[in-house]
Amino acid sequence: MLRPRALIPSVTVGLVLAALACNLTPDASTTDSGDSDTDASTEGTDTSNEPTTAGPTTDEPPTTSSPGTTDGTETGTSTTTTDTDTTAGPTTETGTTGPDPAGVTIYDIQGGTIAEKTVVTVKGVVITSPVRIDNMGKGTIFVQDPQGGELSGIAVFLYEEVAMNFGVKPGVIVDITGEYTEFFGESQIQVTSVDAIVEVGQGESPPPVVVAAADIATGGAKAEAYEGVLVQVEDVTVTNPAVDQSDFEVEGGLRINDFFLFPQMEKPVVVNGQVFTTIAGPLRYSYDNHKIAPRAAADLVSGVVPPAEEQTIYAIQEGTLPVQTPVLIKGAIVTSPLTFKKDGFFIQDPMGGEHSGIYVYVGNKAVDVKPGDVVDVEGIYDEFFENSQIEVADAAKIVVTGSGAIPAPEVVSAADVATGGPLQEAYEGVLVTVENVQVAAINAMFGDFELTSGLLVDDIFIAKVDWKLPMVADMFASLTGPLTFTFEEARLLPRTPADIVP
Repeated sequence: MLRPRALIPSVTVGLVLAALACNLTPDASTTDSGDSDTDASTEGTDTSNEPTTAGPTTDEPPTTSSPGTTDGTETGTSTTTTDTDTTAGPTTETGTTGPDPAGVTIYDIQGGTIAEKTVVTVKGVVITSPVRIDNMGKGTIFVQDPQGGELSGIAVFLYEEVAMNFGVKPGVIVDITGEYTEFFGESQIQVTSVDAIVEVGQGESPPPVVVAAADIATGGAKAEAYEGVLVQVEDVTVTNPAVDQSDFEVEGGLRINDFFLFPQMEKPVVVNGQVFTTIAGPLRYSYDNHKIAPRAAADLVSGVVPPAEEQTIYAIQEGTLPVQTPVLIKGAIVTSPLTFKKDGFFIQDPMGGEHSGIYVYVGNKAVDVKPGDVVDVEGIYDEFFENSQIEVADAAKIVVTGSGAIPAPEVVSAADVATGGPLQEAYEGVLVTVENVQVAAINAMFGDFELTSGLLVDDIFIAKVDWKLPMVADMFASLTGPLTFTFEEARLLPRTPADIVP
């Protein structure tokens, strides 16, 4: 949505800029996977690589994930520098030439005329984003010159005292004093004192600048010019819904980041081929990439969502589909009851064999299915901590069409389907039986046990009153259940006590 311009006097731009500031990024940070840099940053450590929905749950730490994840920790001060033109401009108190640091503009900073580590004061700028607080108490906002346009925006990094006492909202006009720095390629003003931000008026954020996605994507012709600026792309199609747990990508290679959404526990539905009518937010530079950071869910206006197409479980488990693809599975057999927490169940192709089974995650939606039901399931294919699953958003998308014979369990070697075993991936989600196995260890806290082969046996289908932990060295003639992968371990999941044969 376009917003009206702020009704305040414009800030005069004192210099004609000759070049854009270049972002120089060290090798220390290359992904959004949580690598840590030390000292000041625009991001906190309240992030994870967990997906946004849960897989089969256990009595271990919860398997549902945070609503969203952000880029990993960025807590260091970069040593990159910006070349400064020292041949023109007024003389400062230090005897150098260039703009007076007490009265510079954002245009001066982003245009490369201010030396890094200079303490500057920018006046009459408008706040364009909410405050994003990390779990160390540090914060980030974006501000912009009311005149807008290229080179008009910048990130402002707030130290703990400032962030915790910062009550100013988007649209407020402020004067800001802080140290200009390049944090791994992202221009920032770092503010250490509460008194360094002074409210001087009330207005509205400049309207986002409508730009082409390719122009502001990493390496795009306008990416540097619009860093820190409110931008908007229109009618863009999702090309990669899960670049990582923080970003998705739209046409033109532009990334969309959950920097502001994650703390607000907002996670938009994003699937392959989805069209967004508009996406707006400040353009960040983080982990070697330019990316839009929507400030709230309202900054993402979804248009066309592609319908689910009929697929097979084999196609999913053999890796032929990208994650976040809408799928429709017809005629599958339910092979397990609902988990004890009622948040999911397993289905399998009636033909059985390798790659024939998958977990269906329903969350807190009331679903009535039982082993032997023939079902059609419509949902989104995703990987939850590397465990394949179909996430169902509406209970009505699970339709029982009849009943049938549950495929016979595949008899496999426990070592072959244990973590890292040669058949672990092939039998993920499939009903299997292991025979003549011995207990190697007990984990009473989480209610599971480990076989000598390394395969774990867990209790997500069985009430604790009915789940009897064995002793170390106990033998079992057979153990049967769907095979899953959770908490980085392959696990066999007996469905009832009858699946456990001493």
